[in-house]
Amino acid sequence: MAMTATPVFTQTPNVGALNAILSTAMTTTSAFDGTAATGTSMALVYTAGANGSRIDQITVRYASTNGAAAAGTSSASVIRFWINNASTNTTATNNIFLGEVLMAAQTVTAAGTTVLPIGAVSIPVGGLNLPAGYRIYAGSTVAAGGTSIAFAVNAIGGDY
Repeated sequence: MAMTATPVFTQTPNVGALNAILSTAMTTTSAFDGTAATGTSMALVYTAGANGSRIDQITVRYASTNGAAAAGTSSASVIRFWINNASTNTTATNNIFLGEVLMAAQTVTAAGTTVLPIGAVSIPVGGLNLPAGYRIYAGSTVAAGGTSIAFAVNAIGGDY
């Protein structure tokens, strides 16, 4: 891309994976380097577009697994985030740690609402710019607990 004095704005909204679900725990090693295979402990949250992307916010909230009714008490967990260089995330050198957020234990009713609602935890990333094809992965350090309780992760941004 040629250098210009004209400000650059995102052209197309990009909301990532829409509720990437995490319900189990990563292994000890992968919890630190982001090398877990995608599944119930690690999820692809966002992929930058062909000209790169800007991410403004990442949110984590309590959810349920596969639309099942969540109930019981969740476990407290740390949700960690990594930026991946558009290669396989199971190779540690392809990932860089972005940050983490603590999710407090919550009591959840069968109707899927929390008794003491905390709502979504937002992580302002301050206009994080990603090169083309770069990705953000999220992983849980502790299983969500309860019955069918999970964490839903969303990233909000736009593609250049």
